[in-house]
Amino acid sequence: MNVLLIVLAIVAGVVALLLLAALFTRKEYQVTRDITISQPRQKVFDYIKYLRNQDNFSKWATMDPEMKKEYHGTDGTPGFVSAWDSNMKNVGKGEQEIIKITDGEQVDFSIHFIKPFEGLATAYMQTTAES
Repeated sequence: MNVLLIVLAIVAGVVALLLLAALFTRKEYQVTRDITISQPRQKVFDYIKYLRNQDNFSKWATMDPEMKKEYHGTDGTPGFVSAWDSNMKNVGKGEQEIIKITDGEQVDFSIHFIKPFEGLATAYMQTTAES
């Protein structure tokens, strides 16, 4: 009986420790990727501001070239939406909307994940000149 109480106390302690750690864990995270392209900044920006061009370099598009795509609005402008639907679990279903464009510098996006999990995220692509 004493062994059972000791085991239960250890399990309860581990669970309490995990719950305490969860209170102090950040709920948000950031992923950053950099790439150097030997082209003028404006030329690169004029390419990345179009969501349809992302199919040419997106990891998800290459994972499932057969995924269904839908577009709404004028590409390269705020309000344009690119939606995708894939039978592959790792690609899933969702939509990405251009929220804001700072010409020559940055494109801000809102991403709504629908499958395999529900979620919202913000993202941006930014161009900077290197000397």
